[in-house]
Amino acid sequence: IGVLRCGSFPNDFGPPPPFVADYRAAPTTCASGAGLATAPRGDVDLFDEDLGMARTLRGSLAYERRLSGGIVATSEVLATRILSDFVFVNLNLEGPQVTDRRGRVLYGEIPPTGLAVPALRSAFSEVIDLRNTSRNHALQLATGLEKRFSRGSAVMASYIYSRVRDVQTPIRVNVPGTVNWSSRSVSGLHEDLDAEVSQNDIPHRIVLAGTYRPPWRWGTEFSFYYVGESGSPFTYRSWGVGRRGDLNADGSNANDPIYVPRDAFDPDQITFSGRSDDPDADNSAAAQATRVKAQQAAFERLIEGTECLRRQRGRILERNSCREPWSHTTIASVRQPIPLGRRALEAELQAFNVLNLLNRDWGRYRVAAPALLEHVAQTPGAPEESVPVFRFDATAPKWTTFTTESAFQLQLAVRYRF
Repeated sequence: IGVLRCGSFPNDFGPPPPFVADYRAAPTTCASGAGLATAPRGDVDLFDEDLGMARTLRGSLAYERRLSGGIVATSEVLATRILSDFVFVNLNLEGPQVTDRRGRVLYGEIPPTGLAVPALRSAFSEVIDLRNTSRNHALQLATGLEKRFSRGSAVMASYIYSRVRDVQTPIRVNVPGTVNWSSRSVSGLHEDLDAEVSQNDIPHRIVLAGTYRPPWRWGTEFSFYYVGESGSPFTYRSWGVGRRGDLNADGSNANDPIYVPRDAFDPDQITFSGRSDDPDADNSAAAQATRVKAQQAAFERLIEGTECLRRQRGRILERNSCREPWSHTTIASVRQPIPLGRRALEAELQAFNVLNLLNRDWGRYRVAAPALLEHVAQTPGAPEESVPVFRFDATAPKWTTFTTESAFQLQLAVRYRF
């Protein structure tokens, strides 16, 4: 597959050629004559010959009981078994080449420049096979209490525990096969398609809701809704410019979980670079040593202050073993009907993210910044002994705050009923 870019932009090859209706005679040059000298190797996307559509088997068992005081208690168990889901497999990799000193399986070579060279079976840019997997499963336990009062007032509270495991969490948007394939963090064999923590795994969820109608005759109604739930799981990984950051040399630098050192001050556990890319910076041996010590101290503090890193010292991070902060959804509203003879006018004021309305430091929606360590080089030596050289930016934010979702919003609605 070749892409011919003709137009007026700087990276275009020139003005477009005349239109050709015959697809078998598609032009390979722009009107200027510049273009595709030879057809480049593109991507190959395959379907397994036994590929089937997604199928799910789900069963539930629920129990409801009315307690004293008019309280209704409910409990439910929901079990899900995925009979067939999808997983992306990279067929272009030659296979495991060697295992490094951290236990990471390498699919190619990483020279001292840090630019990984995967061992490939072909010159195609990608060869991705779409297959089925039946190892995905989930379990959900829910319990709740509900109480209704006179005049339409009511309160309810529920707690939901869930456990979701999958081989790969497909990206539900239109992206290339390599992007879907590389969304699964892996440090071992790609062929080991075991079910692990899913990106859809939200272990704890608390829901509180209530409606209150005061005893006065005006028909005013107050409502409140709250959902608090565990943050989404993620994996701290390496990153780099170009092909750097690809710690297992499989052709992607977006799926490589980091190794957590037992001691960040031990250069045998993790190696930092003190060299600055700033042309005006002091890159003397003393200056670089100072930068290395600062990175070691900052990374050690991060490990000690991050539970998922602290408990996995001395090994490569497990897939989706870290979590974003809890999220809180709060909505409050007041509704007031205004009689107009046989007609009615109803006004409602809604407040979204009430926590942020009460305090500007509350109600923040934060997501992880998983690209943690910048891979800048590789130590020389045999692949079994060579280790990556990192740069750690302690000033980079640990979380990304979405400003729109973190701010409160007020909405006023007026309805006329006739």
